[in-house]
Amino acid sequence: MLMYKQLFYLLLITFLLSACSESDDDKSVSETQKYYFLQSLELVEQAGRELQSSGLTQARVIDALKTMDQGLKLAFQVENKFLNAVDVRLGKNYQRYFVKGVETYRIGIEAGDKSDQQAGLKLLSQWAMFWSAEQDAIIAKL
Repeated sequence: MLMYKQLFYLLLITFLLSACSESDDDKSVSETQKYYFLQSLELVEQAGRELQSSGLTQARVIDALKTMDQGLKLAFQVENKFLNAVDVRLGKNYQRYFVKGVETYRIGIEAGDKSDQQAGLKLLSQWAMFWSAEQDAIIAKL
């Protein structure tokens, strides 16, 4: 009888520990996704400011594009499931306007194609309208 009680308590403790571990994993994934999301925005915005500054040298353009590429790389790692849990419109708008806008603009820069650059900037301006209106609420939910 004592052995069954000990076994029961051991199983109960194991179950409780595994339940804690899963929620810790979920929290870790959520924090990682939050980092990818916010850092992608920050890096792309930083690159955009640099590209719009006066007295732009070839070296500064290359550095700005590297920063943009880092932001885009992080953006590709952000999962829609995470974004949609924060705000139902966030995943769709992030992919459609932000990621696609940066990607299109970056391809336009690389190819020297002004129409791609303009198309990318148009998408990014649509992202900016959404983000400026919803940023405080979304940040509060993160």
